Amino acid sequence: MKRDRRPFWLGFGLGLFVFLTGAGFLAVDYQGRKLSFGDSDPLAKVDRLGPHTELTVKAFGREKSWDITRLDKAWEFLCDFGCIPHERSRR
Repeated sequence: MKRDRRPFWLGFGLGLFVFLTGAGFLAVDYQGRKLSFGDSDPLAKVDRLGPHTELTVKAFGREKSWDITRLDKAWEFLCDFGCIPHERSRR
């Protein structure tokens, strides 16, 4: 019985290690930019530009944007379906 749990705990531990290491790298990058250059822009932000929604990530000296309009619409549907109060992106 105990031997069956080893792969789970190994995978869980490695996944947690990778997640925390990545979060640490992002925190150091953000604080380094803030202290060295006075750049206090957030690591990630969501911009609603008319009918489109974009996710902009600024980390490790690069800035990249992705179109997440479908994800935003799916989130709004789930909030409306579950009667969860949320800020509407389009009225």
